[in-house]
Amino acid sequence: MYDIYSAGGSTVTEGQKDTTSACSNLRFQSSLIDVYARFLLSNEHDTTVYLLHQKAKFIVTDIVRPLLQVTDETVAHLRDRRVIDAVEPGQTSVQVTRLS
Repeated sequence: MYDIYSAGGSTVTEGQKDTTSACSNLRFQSSLIDVYARFLLSNEHDTTVYLLHQKAKFIVTDIVRPLLQVTDETVAHLRDRRVIDAVEPGQTSVQVTRLS
């Protein structure tokens, strides 16, 4: 019989199971952010007029990127204002803030 050294640094004798290397790490979700907008006008007759089409949406991510913020930073962080990274279990949202 001889000793085998596991990745965790503990010694495991041949025939025994190495339980230290069988553990897993908790991973949280990460996602790219895209912001879409629909442009419309309402006139005095309460008629809504859409730019191009009612179903047309425009990607405005690059325009509003400086205005993005996470509502609960204990749950997630914005990385480069492009990616949202979760850091703790929970629920949060990304909002476009107003210019001051």
